[in-house]
Amino acid sequence: MRALSKSFSTMVKLKKFKGYIPPKEVAPKLIAPPYDVVNTKEARAMAGDNEMSFLHVNRPDLEFPDDTDPYSQQIYDRARDNLKKFMDKGYLVQDKAARVYIYAQKMGTHIQYGIVALSHIDDYEKGLIKKHEFTRKDKEADRTKFTDIQNANVGPVFLTYKHKETIDAVVREVVSKQECYSHVVSEDGFEHTLWLVNEFYSDFIVHEFGTIPNTYIADGHHRAASAYNVGKMRKEKALAEGKQLTGEEDFHYFMTLLYPDNNLKVLDYNRVLKDFNGNTEQQVMEKIGKAYEISPAEDPRPKSKGIHTLYIGKKWYQLKVKPGVVDEKDPIKSLDVEVLMDNVLKPIFGIEDPRTDKRIDFVGGIRGLKELEKRCGEDCVCAFAMYPVSIAEIMSVADSGKTMPPKSTWFEPKPKSGFVVHVIENN
Repeated sequence: MRALSKSFSTMVKLKKFKGYIPPKEVAPKLIAPPYDVVNTKEARAMAGDNEMSFLHVNRPDLEFPDDTDPYSQQIYDRARDNLKKFMDKGYLVQDKAARVYIYAQKMGTHIQYGIVALSHIDDYEKGLIKKHEFTRKDKEADRTKFTDIQNANVGPVFLTYKHKETIDAVVREVVSKQECYSHVVSEDGFEHTLWLVNEFYSDFIVHEFGTIPNTYIADGHHRAASAYNVGKMRKEKALAEGKQLTGEEDFHYFMTLLYPDNNLKVLDYNRVLKDFNGNTEQQVMEKIGKAYEISPAEDPRPKSKGIHTLYIGKKWYQLKVKPGVVDEKDPIKSLDVEVLMDNVLKPIFGIEDPRTDKRIDFVGGIRGLKELEKRCGEDCVCAFAMYPVSIAEIMSVADSGKTMPPKSTWFEPKPKSGFVVHVIENN
């Protein structure tokens, strides 16, 4: 391993921490989906009679009647109490040493290796942690209150960064030569593995991130905003009380899971339409033909950027964007989902705001293209299958200070919650 080199203050900052982790025998019963991928009913069904399910910590509303206000004080109090109970009962035990962790996920033949560490709220404030989505104020306020009362980051913010070979090499070294701490196969068949990184490699990884200028939020914009809000509130409170701060107090940091850009898998995020907006099927095809070259699709899955496929009239067609249609210099306008929006969804189907228009729906790529055909046999008239957006495109949008179009990124596999928890120390 090469010697440590000088890092720079304008680079991102990571920190080791003593995470709370489930004992090996508890982990299979404990880890659970993130709070925002299941609703209350789904969480209740998944938790069942398993008192160790982490859903009791990140979705405590499952323990209340359906008509309970999800923003009521009792929900937040239960979240705090359940986390304490998990710690008191030994379902979560604090690590003996401060370290970073390696968390691997396997979906089919794809394996991705991430680093669990703390990131600094100053990096978020200064824009060193870059965003590509707006947050909703109501959701941000909810997560801020949840984090503050629970006094913990119970799920990591999912970050990516431009890969660095020195970091990749350490990760390969650890996972190939060190026995994992815990290995769990979840109900969906995906595999989740955790390694406890030793002091030397933890310090090396933290140092090497000090030479990386930016990280990028892949998923978890509300978790990031709320963690920042909690840190800022506690910082302001401490200063108002006349305390001298170093910037290293634990509330300055929040838990993140960092994956290199060359190791992530982004799936397609597809569109289904519920009516033709007054057009006939033939008129829709004719209008689409103004911007696209249309041909029968031998394979319904788009082969590359600039190609979508359309399922209409029980047939698949390939749509290839015509020359001159796309503004390649604009990081937003050059995205396939935006090209479809500008040339098809808005002018032909009358979709002005895909966030609110009930005539359009979105289907994540994890459900497969057969799901699009199924929807067209039920409540929709046609479907558009998209080529997945690339990590480079997401980074380009974030670098430009703009935001991605809605429903344009679908990351899979999604990290489980409960493998590592950051309890904010009162220092």
